[in-house]
Amino acid sequence: MDASFFRCKQILIIDDCAPVRASIKAMAQQIGFESIHLARDANEAIAKCHELPFDFILCDFNLGDGKDGYQVFETLKAQQLLAPLNCFLMVSAENQRQIVHGMIELQPDDYLLKPFSYQQLEERIVRAITNRIALRKIYVHLFENDSKNAIAECDKAITSKPEFAIAAMRIKGELLIKLRLFAQAEQFYLQIMQQYKKAAWARLGYALACFYQERWDDTELQLADLTQFDETKVEALDWLSRLYVKYRRFQIAHNTLYEAVLLSPKNITRQKTLANLASIVGDKLAAARINAKIVIAARHSVNDIADNYLNQARALVDAAYCGNVLERAVTVNNAARIVDHLAKRFDIAKLKAEITVLRCRFLAAKGELADAKQLIAEVPVSHKTNMSIDSCLDAAKAYFELGDLYASQSYIDKLQHILDRDDFLTETQRIMLEMEQSRHEELKAKLKIINAEAAEAYQRENYDQAFERFAETFDYMPTNPTIALNLMQTMTKGARLIPLTQRYIRASVKLLAKSELDEEMAARFKRYLIQLKEMHPELIPRRRPKEREVL
Repeated sequence: MDASFFRCKQILIIDDCAPVRASIKAMAQQIGFESIHLARDANEAIAKCHELPFDFILCDFNLGDGKDGYQVFETLKAQQLLAPLNCFLMVSAENQRQIVHGMIELQPDDYLLKPFSYQQLEERIVRAITNRIALRKIYVHLFENDSKNAIAECDKAITSKPEFAIAAMRIKGELLIKLRLFAQAEQFYLQIMQQYKKAAWARLGYALACFYQERWDDTELQLADLTQFDETKVEALDWLSRLYVKYRRFQIAHNTLYEAVLLSPKNITRQKTLANLASIVGDKLAAARINAKIVIAARHSVNDIADNYLNQARALVDAAYCGNVLERAVTVNNAARIVDHLAKRFDIAKLKAEITVLRCRFLAAKGELADAKQLIAEVPVSHKTNMSIDSCLDAAKAYFELGDLYASQSYIDKLQHILDRDDFLTETQRIMLEMEQSRHEELKAKLKIINAEAAEAYQRENYDQAFERFAETFDYMPTNPTIALNLMQTMTKGARLIPLTQRYIRASVKLLAKSELDEEMAARFKRYLIQLKEMHPELIPRRRPKEREVL
């Protein structure tokens, strides 16, 4: 390619080392570039991309503090700052497997290992731009999200440009899957596999087409074999894990996805999916650790959002219930510190509802249920209209822990409608929703039996047994005013005053005194309270009068 071609092209060189920037600039000048721009870090590079539509970007993977090259490329793609014919080349002095697999996933135009010569750089740049120009109509349609016309241009390129046919085939296959034309995609990939026996990418596409047509055996056979090749290893592990979830083999799905995360740890969505799988298999501590890693990994990426920190705190609350009382308090305090630090980086006014729900869960985990119920009443009704999946699930858990099954179920019902995407992360969220719904059904069935036993004992005037059964119900629903009133009523009928009954009555009085009761319930509470004070003066001690202020 003639040097005059590059004269009017804009090239951006991103490297944190000044001598290296100067060296690559000199090479670019040799190739023929005249409009050469330099950036020493990610922020400067992204700012320049907002100002100019670059034709070529050479970006070092390691850029010191802040975003690395992976995150720069990720950001530019997410913000659509890469023009259809832009060529992005990643540069690195390292050949670590994690970097290589990360690059395979992001798919830059090429990857260069330092040190490299002027001739090597020119060769890669020419190869990248030649491909872009040959398939320019395809890339323009992809940039415009016009999949139908992109496929039509792929067909033209496959027949008229044999040297670029494989690139066009790969794009077409991916688009057929994206458009959910699975049977057509299967036949297309079969034809390619017959022509190109060693095309691992085509075998992967064929496996995905089989997966979406629920041909699990064909899918598993292909994916298991594709884990042997660097080109397809991470993606094959990803889909193999998803296949195991279809089989409801959650532990092996977790282990398989964990291997993919080790190979390509910068994929935040995959890490979130792994955290969900850890929670599904019951390893709440591992889920909390993964969420902590997500916070660190996403720190400089486009995925650096408040929900990562909230999810870390949520995972810690879930894990807190696995420990004893002391361990629980320590874990909850760690979660509270995470929430306290949110104000340093995010606008917490927009997170008020999510933070309030979390603080309710902190109180519930510590056994301060009456205070938790009082606090959760501050969550605005409008919170339900615009909330994330994770926030919705957290609210369902909060109300469940407070014994308000009706409110908890309302959030579960909402989740049924917003879990509408077809991806692996959403699939694990659906399973977590199923597990939450199962908890509801199991508790409802258990409470129904216990309440029936309590009512029967009450009718037989066996008030001690009735109190024990109502107390068991209260353990599951400690913020339910109706159960608290049942306990007080049973006590007025003649249940024995023992340490057990004393503890439950005092808890009931505390709850009812802080609850908003309707007229009938308030009258019942007042009546039972008077009766119990007369029957057992020591049970509900009178409040001491306030001491007069000393003037």
